[in-house]
Amino acid sequence: MRQVKTLWQACGWLFDAYIQDAKAVLWIKTEDGKLLRLTDKYSPFLHAEPAEGAPEDDLLYRLSECREVRSVGIEDKLTSLDSGRKRSLVRVETYGTAPFRPLIKSLEVNPHVSNVYNASLMHIQRYLFTRLRVEPSSRVLVSHDGERLLNIEKVDDSLELIPPTLSLLRFALDYDLSGGRRVIRAIRVCFRGEEVVFKGPEPEMLSAFRSYLREKDPDLMLCPKCDRLTYPLLKSRFMGNGIPFDLGRCGDSDQVRTQGSFAGRIMLGDVFYGFSADEWGIAGLIERTRFSFAPMGLSTRWLSNKSIESRSCFEMLERGYAIPREEYFEDARSMKELTARDRGGITITPEAGRLHFNVAALDFDSQYPNIILKNNLSYETVGGSSDSGQGILPAVLAPWLRRRTWLKKLRKTLPEDSPSRLYCGQRIEALKMILVTIYGISGCCRNRFGNVVAFEEINRKSRESMLKAKAVAEAGGFRIIYGAVDSLFVSRLDAGREDYEALAAEIARATDLPMSLDRHFRFLAFLPLKGDPSSSALNRYFGLTYDGKVEARGIELRRSDTPEIVRAFQAELIRRVFNSGDLQEACTEGVLRGMALLRLAVNKIRGGDVDAGDLVVRKRLGKGIGEYTASVSQRSAALQLLHADKEIEVGDDIPFIYTDHDNGNPLCRVRAPELFSGSYDREIYARMLLDAASTVWRGMGFNPDLKPTASTLDRWLQPEA
Repeated sequence: MRQVKTLWQACGWLFDAYIQDAKAVLWIKTEDGKLLRLTDKYSPFLHAEPAEGAPEDDLLYRLSECREVRSVGIEDKLTSLDSGRKRSLVRVETYGTAPFRPLIKSLEVNPHVSNVYNASLMHIQRYLFTRLRVEPSSRVLVSHDGERLLNIEKVDDSLELIPPTLSLLRFALDYDLSGGRRVIRAIRVCFRGEEVVFKGPEPEMLSAFRSYLREKDPDLMLCPKCDRLTYPLLKSRFMGNGIPFDLGRCGDSDQVRTQGSFAGRIMLGDVFYGFSADEWGIAGLIERTRFSFAPMGLSTRWLSNKSIESRSCFEMLERGYAIPREEYFEDARSMKELTARDRGGITITPEAGRLHFNVAALDFDSQYPNIILKNNLSYETVGGSSDSGQGILPAVLAPWLRRRTWLKKLRKTLPEDSPSRLYCGQRIEALKMILVTIYGISGCCRNRFGNVVAFEEINRKSRESMLKAKAVAEAGGFRIIYGAVDSLFVSRLDAGREDYEALAAEIARATDLPMSLDRHFRFLAFLPLKGDPSSSALNRYFGLTYDGKVEARGIELRRSDTPEIVRAFQAELIRRVFNSGDLQEACTEGVLRGMALLRLAVNKIRGGDVDAGDLVVRKRLGKGIGEYTASVSQRSAALQLLHADKEIEVGDDIPFIYTDHDNGNPLCRVRAPELFSGSYDREIYARMLLDAASTVWRGMGFNPDLKPTASTLDRWLQPEA
């Protein structure tokens, strides 16, 4: 008697998906917090184009005779963005993933085949794009028999700000080199506010960590240098100690280094553009994952260009294209054409070395994406041709640009510091980091569909819009203070916020691009070039808005290698100097307030009353330690860490504290924070404060002799008579 399986339905979120040979594995996070593992069939496929003169039937027959081939057939597909003509291709489907790569290699050298398509897609992409057709992290309704997926429907949750409840476990390994191999000394874990440190003999420590994971059962795991170091080290030490490396939720083989999937858990990568790597950031991760049309693990491993390419591939498959190899070619062009077209956006040089009062920063909202949409600019429709309908680029970005615009409007209605507002902000910034990249990769060699002419056309339209904006502002009596591609800084002494908002609306009408008042500065200063005070530096400015917020670009408080004590000092200095009613007060009483703050800060430094954590400087190790010809500080600190059995890689940000900056021995000039004890170099940190203050004075137009010497410093720190 045939057994009839019970059919079930469940509502939740598509948590993860990965391929295991001839089947896809789906994990559904249900509404009641449970995890449901389902399987679906998967058969990889590709398309082969017969060589010129090679009969289709002959190629079809040859492939059908292969043991690894499940089925073959003829399909008409678009193969080029430059042509709307379809070609007859042979569709080849294999039994599982094992024979797929060898088949591709054999077809690429087969004289009967001219091109192979859809071969460079990842298996999980092929499954998601062509069979499941649902983005990971989407809210779904599934029908199943307890094991197999029978049906899946996407449920609209676009109005929801709060993401699904996914638990996040963060961990880091403390290890050293013993006998030429890495040995884990401790595992530091943070889960739902609980911090645990596992120590002791390595086998017992690893077993305790394994038990902890099973007890807490986290959905997401995050660790530094996951793919390059932490995951392979953890796996090797488990196996080296004879402990099963079964940290997932089932016996599936893990695919951590491929896409972050860990048998029912996800080990996140280190790409968190626009959203934070914590529970709040899950909202941003959801947006990035859905745009990328890829699992969460991949979405935190891909840069934005890869996410955009993934979404573009889905769009092209929907339009009947076969995806070509990852190749990029740029046509040869004359120097005359390059000179005429190869230009960037417009920059209007600021007037540096003086203090500006009542300045508005007007921004084109998502200028490049809106230019692409308005003019239908895409790889295949350069010049705005609409003969073939909406281009691929506009189709890719349109729904996400609309979504970000809606989220930005919604955020204004949400209470400050409310969970909904925080989640909304994470979603907005995650989408921003993708949308701003679409323009940049439109002509990039890392984009398989890239067309540099499309990139140049977007820039040309941007220049046109900025020139129109400048003309409208000047016609209204506004003075142009600065212009930077998609933003215009303007001023009129009698103008209020309403006047600037009206100007933004007028520019929007003239350019047919949305523009808004981004920031309203009480005071704003631009810096001159260090080597040429008569010239202005671009994108280096600082100011105070009317709502009391310090805004800065390109100065110490925005640099990653600035210690916290200097960063905090400079921000407070700007705040005190600019907390003035007018220009005269800022340049007199404001400066005196700033000098008083400088004296207090330097006295604190010289008194030794500073927490070591506020003194830490971080500099990137740009090359191997042995490749440096100069004994720079980060090299010295890296050597100290290596001698302490710490792992250092090129690209790491090396932390250190200055202890004796002028010491003849480079290794004695700095100390790694974990090795620091005793005193710091008080004069070098005092000089840093002086340099930070000098930046403010130079921006305001003062030219004091503030050279970083102790005698000059003492002269400037003398109390007023």
